[in-house]
Amino acid sequence: MPLKLIVAVCLPVLVIYLLVLALEHHSNQRDAIAQLKIYLTEAAAKEAVSLDSQLSSIAGAGRSAGLFLETFPRRGKAELELLARGNLTAEPRLFGMGVALEPSARPGEPREPSPYVCRTADGRGVRSEDINNAAYDFTRADWYLRPKLMRRPVWTDPYYDEGLGGILMCSYGVPLLRGKDFDGVVVADISLERIRRQLSRVKYPGEYRFLISRSGTFVYHPNSSFIMAETIFGLAESRNRPALAELGRAMVSGQQGVVRMPDFQTGRPKWYAYANVPEVGWSLAAVIPEEEALAPVYARLQRELYLMMIGLALMLSLVVLVSTWITRPMRRLAAAAEQVAKGNLNVRVEEIRSHDEVGRFAFTFNKMVADIRTNVAAKIREIAARQAIEKELHVARQIQSSLMPMRRPPFPDRHEFSLHGDYEPAHYMAGDFFDFRFVDDERLALVIADVSGKGVAAAMFMAVTCTTLRNFSTPDHSPAQVLDIANRLIAAENKEMMFVTVFYAHYHIRTGELEFANAGHNPPFIVRQDGRIECLKPSTGPMLGVFPDILYGSGRAALQPGDLLLMYTDGVTEAQDTSGQFYGETGLTSLLQRTQMQPVDEICRKIFDEVNEHRHHEGQDDVTLVALRRSSDPAPIG
Repeated sequence: MPLKLIVAVCLPVLVIYLLVLALEHHSNQRDAIAQLKIYLTEAAAKEAVSLDSQLSSIAGAGRSAGLFLETFPRRGKAELELLARGNLTAEPRLFGMGVALEPSARPGEPREPSPYVCRTADGRGVRSEDINNAAYDFTRADWYLRPKLMRRPVWTDPYYDEGLGGILMCSYGVPLLRGKDFDGVVVADISLERIRRQLSRVKYPGEYRFLISRSGTFVYHPNSSFIMAETIFGLAESRNRPALAELGRAMVSGQQGVVRMPDFQTGRPKWYAYANVPEVGWSLAAVIPEEEALAPVYARLQRELYLMMIGLALMLSLVVLVSTWITRPMRRLAAAAEQVAKGNLNVRVEEIRSHDEVGRFAFTFNKMVADIRTNVAAKIREIAARQAIEKELHVARQIQSSLMPMRRPPFPDRHEFSLHGDYEPAHYMAGDFFDFRFVDDERLALVIADVSGKGVAAAMFMAVTCTTLRNFSTPDHSPAQVLDIANRLIAAENKEMMFVTVFYAHYHIRTGELEFANAGHNPPFIVRQDGRIECLKPSTGPMLGVFPDILYGSGRAALQPGDLLLMYTDGVTEAQDTSGQFYGETGLTSLLQRTQMQPVDEICRKIFDEVNEHRHHEGQDDVTLVALRRSSDPAPIG
């Protein structure tokens, strides 16, 4: 018992707590990722703006110097060098500046002075050099050729300058133009080491930045082997990372955004936020591993799990103490319950006197046993009463069956025809009935009827109708007259407004003539010997018991030797299958065509079988059949 109680108390608490913890953890993860995306987006944008500002400032210094020299073109070496030094002093982010004048095309002329001033390796001093010398051909340098050819200022791709600065740098070249003539280039350089120091300052463990050029080449990456030696597209191809290539295409096209994708080395998810550096057409990305961003979330989850374990341990201790105290009286109740289960309804729990829930449970248990004892006695009386009613219903059903001709065959000494009638009630008592009897030596009265409703009331109404029809089935009454009289008598006492449909006919045995009257009943079928099926329509009047002053008309038909007359109630055609489809006249006529030459009792049996197979449950409605066949010769058939 204590173990079950512990499980019953602690397990729901544990499940609820874990569910709440899981929902909270999911919410914390979502919030952490949202904050991470915001931080990364802002960090990438801030770094890109800062870098763009630096490069724009350097480009502005170059353009200012170029504009000055185009305005005052004739300057000596000292003046040019002074101009470069002044710009280095004014712009601390500028690594170097120089003026490279176009060499004269005429041989023998002296070289134009082309001073270049840059900072020393330690960044504390400045050194200068004339780059127009035989050791260094600046006219082939990218920073000189591109402005010359394009006739506009332009940034170069990052490169390692061995001749001048001796560092990894990027240059901004401004062409000097006099009209259409090209005079030279003002070059302004920025050290990529400065960019590296700036981008290496990060906030979170595992966070880093990388910078790519227009072509996707790594300008900066924490892995120094990638710088100027690897492109983001080549890296994606070599590591089979299509997502990385997609990121590279977005970056070089100048887009900005934030994406989640696996790291190209570890495969662990990382978040990448990227932004454009429009001055040079570069793109900068800020990267943080997802596990680093979620580390505080997992730490919080771990703390809450520890607290949960401590809480469960305390709860278990308390439950064990309480369950031990509770189970003692509960065991007494369990023993008493076992006695009740064995059939002892005189047991009582006397030992428990407390006024708590257990005491109230003991009081309720004793009351429950007393109530069960009372209910059992009442149930026994109820069963006895029901058995008495069922016995009476059985007798009533036997009486009802005795009202209908159940002899098989009904007239064994008459060979001019074969006749069979039968019924299956929907309830214990039926509302359908059939009858056939001779009104004289040459005429056979045939009756089939269906009372509205089912059960005992319908059976009683059926008995009254059957008795009334029999009383007036005499040689001097036609079928229509019989229905007229029966309708007036039944309607006069029909306070419950029940009704009955009746098909009543006189069959002339010698001629095969059939004189009939139909009070709202399903019209019978005549199956000719050649297979044709005819329906005895129309009805000659409404149902019995409703309109006392109505008069019924007569109809006539003739049976040829071998023809079959089938009378039925609506329980046949209105039988429904599981989809609600009726058996219908189509199903009945189809079966009659297949079985027309079989004996009448066999035809009725197959109709019952097929109807019961068609309907999805027993007892949808009473089913009643009467089949008569005129013999082809006086020998018995069917």
